[in-house]
Amino acid sequence: MSSNYGLILVVLTFVSGIIWLIDIFTTGKTRKAALAKLYEQDKNPNEETIKAVSREPIHVDYAKSFFPILLFIVVLRSFLYEPFQIPSASMKPTLVEGDFILVNKFNYGLRLPVTSKKVVEIDSPQRGDVAVFRAPHTGEDYIKRIVGLPGDTVYYTSNKELHILPFCQPELAPQDCPKRYRVNRTLVSTEKYLDINPSTGAVRENDHFSEKLGEREHEILINPRAPEERKYYIGYYKGPAPAVKFYRDGSSLPIKAYEYKVPEKSYFVMGDNRDNSEDGRYWPKTNFVPEENLVGQAVYVWLHLDFGLKSRWFSWVPTNIEFGRVGEIK
Repeated sequence: MSSNYGLILVVLTFVSGIIWLIDIFTTGKTRKAALAKLYEQDKNPNEETIKAVSREPIHVDYAKSFFPILLFIVVLRSFLYEPFQIPSASMKPTLVEGDFILVNKFNYGLRLPVTSKKVVEIDSPQRGDVAVFRAPHTGEDYIKRIVGLPGDTVYYTSNKELHILPFCQPELAPQDCPKRYRVNRTLVSTEKYLDINPSTGAVRENDHFSEKLGEREHEILINPRAPEERKYYIGYYKGPAPAVKFYRDGSSLPIKAYEYKVPEKSYFVMGDNRDNSEDGRYWPKTNFVPEENLVGQAVYVWLHLDFGLKSRWFSWVPTNIEFGRVGEIK
């Protein structure tokens, strides 16, 4: 959905700019010439005559009014920051339904609008970043946490522990290469974290852990009762802003493997809600996000709205604003 917005904005900006330029070099000159001729014939013409001669066509007036605004929006969302809305539970407890987030578009390099072709290299994703990307199997915008970097081998064990073997630079001797390590996690609370499905009312009891990936310490949820073959359905969100797409429970989708060797220029991602996330473990064609599919780094929650109306026509109307969730994304 976000890519469609981007295309529409670029087209509108281009069309309004072309209309403005055509007016400057053609019809605009004609109006100026007509106004000059009017003053030659009448040194003191009345206001109504002046307005009639110099009046811009309505489409030119709209183009001149909207072009600067559209250009500002295109530059802002293409090269600086783009807003997204979180519609589901895949990234709980870090991000929850109703969070509105800002995605940094320049951390991972400047890209052209629509085509997403990188034109300026700035920085590369780091382990632990929360990233928005175009899912390789659907092309939709997803949001997950980066776990594996290019060349890494990621292991997700049967007891739901995360292990990483970092990439070894070719110039290093085997004994100097990084060793496989277990990602440490600590229990945040002995109380269960209740994850309630707003559509069905189903309640999951999750263990609530703190985990550190790279330099980022964050919280994750693990459902000890979830089987190794989980059930999901694709959920679609219709609302007032671009949304990131997630999975929720519904139909059979088995784990494909426990070991993931990350290819060059690709990344392995997982949701913080480990047993309720469609991520690199489950995608049908590839387990990895190509570098060119990255949209940006999620950096800030700027608003949270609850949508609780049980109405087909007004479900998009917010019922509550929660400022306590505003802050930096860990």
